[in-house]
Amino acid sequence: MNPKLKFSYHLGTILALNAAFLIWFLGIGGRDLYLLPLICWLPFAGWRIWRDKGVFIITWPSQRLVNKAFSYGKWALGIFFLLCCLRAVLRYLSFQWGIWDSGIFSNVIYNMSQGDLWWSHYEVHPWADHFTPSIGILAPFYWMHPHFIWIILAKILSYALVPLGFWQISKFQNQQFDKAVILTLLTSSAWLIWYKPAVNSLWFEWQPSCLAPPVLVFCLLWLLKEEWIKFSLGLIFLLGLKEHMGAVPVGFGCYCILAQRNSKKIGIILIVLGVISMFGLTYGLKPYYLNGLQAWTTPKLDFFGDVSGKSIYLFKLLLPLGFLPLIYFRIGILAYPAIAINLVGREVMRSSSYHYDDVSSSLLLVAIIIILSTRDWQQYWQYIPNRMQQLIMLTWIIGILLLLPSSIGQEVKSAWPTSKHFEVHQELNEVKAKYFFEEGVAVQNSLGVHFQQKEVNYIAGSTNYPCGGQQADRFHQLALRREYWLLAKETNAYMIEDLTACLDNLDKNKNFKLISEYDHIILYVNNLSK
Repeated sequence: MNPKLKFSYHLGTILALNAAFLIWFLGIGGRDLYLLPLICWLPFAGWRIWRDKGVFIITWPSQRLVNKAFSYGKWALGIFFLLCCLRAVLRYLSFQWGIWDSGIFSNVIYNMSQGDLWWSHYEVHPWADHFTPSIGILAPFYWMHPHFIWIILAKILSYALVPLGFWQISKFQNQQFDKAVILTLLTSSAWLIWYKPAVNSLWFEWQPSCLAPPVLVFCLLWLLKEEWIKFSLGLIFLLGLKEHMGAVPVGFGCYCILAQRNSKKIGIILIVLGVISMFGLTYGLKPYYLNGLQAWTTPKLDFFGDVSGKSIYLFKLLLPLGFLPLIYFRIGILAYPAIAINLVGREVMRSSSYHYDDVSSSLLLVAIIIILSTRDWQQYWQYIPNRMQQLIMLTWIIGILLLLPSSIGQEVKSAWPTSKHFEVHQELNEVKAKYFFEEGVAVQNSLGVHFQQKEVNYIAGSTNYPCGGQQADRFHQLALRREYWLLAKETNAYMIEDLTACLDNLDKNKNFKLISEYDHIILYVNNLSK
């Protein structure tokens, strides 16, 4: 009999967990107030464990319950998809999507739709920054109607397709329908709701790697089924999303060698392909488009530094998964190469607050499906005393709750536009209708995704490098080539240290002339561009 975790029907447990979930989902009192019911519940849970009465009951659900859960899960996925779309639109209306990173790739895709491989933010071939030919799959949509929302919808759809991949792998690994359903619901809820590395990658700005998760899940399925044409096409698409995607076939190859012992040749081929891809694209192709120079995105590898930070990162990554990918390392190795890239890269790649875990988290959850499907982990569990089982489960639940990401409810709430945002939109449309920006425009970070054209640059400013003056690097200096500079009050001013000071500097700069000022939109003519 296969066990399933279910909370006991004690009133205190039910009230505490439901209250915590509701507060967390709605974002009442900030992001931490949901912990208060749990803190109040912990003494009760500890007392029951001490009395050996238990807080959790290990049972297996009836077939009827499994069928209901499967049906409700499909509806929940659909509702979640719609809520994510609502969040995306609200963030667009409230100017929360930034030119860095979303606007950058939107600009690249727009130029692709016009038959031009060009990245205006650095005025180079886009592959000098990241090797991303696969994002060209979105170019036809920009050709039909150039709008930033296309790539956001593509990202949401990408993440929504991952549970379908989980379901297919669960079915392939399990003959029992009910076990496949439970594993799919467990991993899908982690992917979309409570596993912080995965969910935060969903909430972050658009990156090409956001299209990878469903493809790599299905690629693994095709690898297991030996459907080589599908696998090859999927792998080619993955390698064209970013230069670090070679970590995926390396992980697949290691898995073939260690866990699929009859696939050693395939494993070796995949490892070689992945390594050549990563190093060839990073240290060969990208410098080619920069006249032999290394791209700024090429990381300085750090193998032995920041040991404490790396340890904390691994702990947070594996704790919600019960450390199973580490215990069953022959399967968990699927994700190890992707994790290793974060470990040896920049410190920000280990924060689990950005997009850097989109590949590793999806591979880890796939590993969980395979582990729980193919490994007899229960043989170890049954030797653990009941009190210790309860304590382990309690610790695991607390760990998950302490590491919860923001909920979809919180995200929708934080994205809600104000009346001033709609005023900015109205003024922005008037400015676009009155002036011609075909030759390019420099914009504030929050305005970047609202311009779909070949030449768009962003405005930066700080105390040491004031707006309109000599900038710190070429990225910032390129804005000085644009005739029009467009800024907006009441919106995100990322990369501008002080918007008020920035506007004052531009007003004092003889090379800039204020030609139009609304309540929120400010437009300057930059005489240096001439």
